[in-house]
Amino acid sequence: MGETTIRDIARLCGVGVSTVSRAINNHPDINPTTRRKIMEVIAETGFVPNNSAINLKKSDARSIALLIKGITNQFFNRMIQVMEDRAQKLGYTTILRHVEAREDEVQVALQLVKEKRLRGLVFLGGNFTHDEVMLRQLKVPFVFSTVGMPQGEQTWYANVAVDDRLESEKLIDYLIGQGHRRIAIITDAVSVPSVGQLRYQGYSDALRRHGLTADPKLVREVVPNGNEHYTIENGYEEARKLLASDEPFTAVFCIADIFAIGACRAILDAGLRIPEDISVTGYDGIAIGNFYAPRITTIVQPAEEMAEETIRLLFDMIGKKGKPETILMPAELAVRESSGPAKSNASQQAAGDVASPLLHG
Repeated sequence: MGETTIRDIARLCGVGVSTVSRAINNHPDINPTTRRKIMEVIAETGFVPNNSAINLKKSDARSIALLIKGITNQFFNRMIQVMEDRAQKLGYTTILRHVEAREDEVQVALQLVKEKRLRGLVFLGGNFTHDEVMLRQLKVPFVFSTVGMPQGEQTWYANVAVDDRLESEKLIDYLIGQGHRRIAIITDAVSVPSVGQLRYQGYSDALRRHGLTADPKLVREVVPNGNEHYTIENGYEEARKLLASDEPFTAVFCIADIFAIGACRAILDAGLRIPEDISVTGYDGIAIGNFYAPRITTIVQPAEEMAEETIRLLFDMIGKKGKPETILMPAELAVRESSGPAKSNASQQAAGDVASPLLHG
């Protein structure tokens, strides 16, 4: 006889494969006598459970996947927690799959759907444009969440995001209102259709509207650290290079808080003050940004609400109660300790001649 399988155990015990799986996983919804019989047969045959086989039926029935591109970006942490919690309450298991920077998330999704027999999936991070033919091959409901989308565009698939371009423009408007004219940016690749591109476009839009131009010497694109773009180290390294270039600037917009924290450290290591010498701003609103010293001025995305809407959309489609929607959610500018007036305006601000109309977070 060849290697014993879970089907052999089921046949010997006169039960189904799913019953053997529940016995091995110590599920409560199985008769104790049946479980004892199954475990005795397993011991007698020397059967070693195969996790893939055990979980096959469970995966087929009640599993969704979260594909995360940018696993080191702390913004996703709370969203993942909310999605896992909501899925569990609906009786579903959640499979987490990290997608590396160089991987195509749709290709990864196609393989995962085939292997795990998913009911649905969520794309967290990554690009906002994909080959439509490939997307339609997924054959299960899916939602793009926090991926971004070009202004005014509607998609045939479900998408939950903030208006990254508009929100970035809002932040640059604030800096210009503080007297900053030489504003640097630390961003992801601006040529790739992702949130990095949209946030760079918002930066450029605001400068242009105020009669300013984006100086290429002040545009720093991060170089992947291993397989990851969104790391504190990358923010630190690009800020260090910016400072070493001797190009004058009074503020830096980091397209992610994780970059802003690294940039702050590079500026402080260079013996400069924040915000007196250089203002630093971020994007996302991760928790650590409000506890870092100085607290980071940022665009706060509604992470929990976005996660709730994403899961609602996904399960509405799984249950055939709804169709794909495009949902744009509002973000908020939180002005904190890491930003202030440009040097030339500092004395006016101290005297109370310049007042910010914005609420402080």
